[in-house]
Amino acid sequence: MLQAAKEFRIGRPQILAGLMLLAFVVQCVWAANSRKLSDLEKVYIANGLGSLPAESGTASPLTAWTAALPVRAIQLLRRVSPASISSSLALAIPRPLLIRLPFIVFGVWLGGALWWVSRRLFGDEGGYVALGLDCSAPATVMISSEIGPEIILAWSIFGLIYTAIGVAHTLYASPRKWAPRIVILGLATGFALATALWSAVIVLLALVFMIYLAPGRRGSVLIVIAGALVIGLAILGFFCWATGMPLNSSWVAVKPGMAMLTNLNFPFVDDYSLVAFFVAALTAYGSWKRARYFGNTAPLVTVFVIVILFSAVPDLRLWTAALGLSFVFVFVGGVAADLLETGFRRTLVWILGAGFVLRAVLDLRTLWVYWLK
Repeated sequence: MLQAAKEFRIGRPQILAGLMLLAFVVQCVWAANSRKLSDLEKVYIANGLGSLPAESGTASPLTAWTAALPVRAIQLLRRVSPASISSSLALAIPRPLLIRLPFIVFGVWLGGALWWVSRRLFGDEGGYVALGLDCSAPATVMISSEIGPEIILAWSIFGLIYTAIGVAHTLYASPRKWAPRIVILGLATGFALATALWSAVIVLLALVFMIYLAPGRRGSVLIVIAGALVIGLAILGFFCWATGMPLNSSWVAVKPGMAMLTNLNFPFVDDYSLVAFFVAALTAYGSWKRARYFGNTAPLVTVFVIVILFSAVPDLRLWTAALGLSFVFVFVGGVAADLLETGFRRTLVWILGAGFVLRAVLDLRTLWVYWLK
């Protein structure tokens, strides 16, 4: 076993997780390089470069700033490179992969965070199931290989919820240990707000989780949240200033309707294998008392809150159903880890193995159809 850092060791679990993420990267690279930039993607780039006023529904400062980042890097490279290099075709007409690369990074980052959280909560097997679902998810590949707010928002909301849960567990320690966690929580809050201001409602959900987990330190919870909000608002202000974009006007454009109910079919945005995994996990959760604990309940509650609340703001132009998939993966991973500790372990291993083989086939089929559009 290699030790890469004081508290991080590279062993078989990390190597296997790395191979899963590598397979995810290959899918994203293929998808990102196989499709031309859409008109909406070009709008985000133009917003980030300040060459186009922010249009209604696309006012996502962090998305625009991230979309413009490769273009700015190419412009800088042209200025500092020799004439023979700066006039090359690669710099004159960059590949779509290069323009979309930052969003692939966010997708990999989310996968790594999902693995770390699931493994800490449920052990290696729970981590394998959760990460395996993520890396074989066509919906996750799609939002990671296109310019748009979905993958940044999914990443920041995941970090926001689980950082808040982690902070709540340390509030009984010395206040000197709070500072790094407050900063991380503030960063996640700021990135979420700078992607879609409506994500402020998820900050409230994080507050609820913290109050639940630290009933004797509720004053400390408010101090931590206040500190994180100061950092988050500063980050929001920076990205609004950097892109010249106003806050999203959709903050007040709440339109409850049928979309709030129809988007509850979010498992179907991936493929039918996820529906089977999710229904099986829900059945076990509902019928087996051992599976009903906070580690499994929190992601289940969060995914429904995200889908329902964001569906109430259609002007955001978000693929709402994809935002909570990481929490679905954590939930399924947690229930699977519990079931694997029973006397049915051998049978469940075969069922999970067959399910993932089928999922891999469906994943490739779905992405192939997607790329051929």
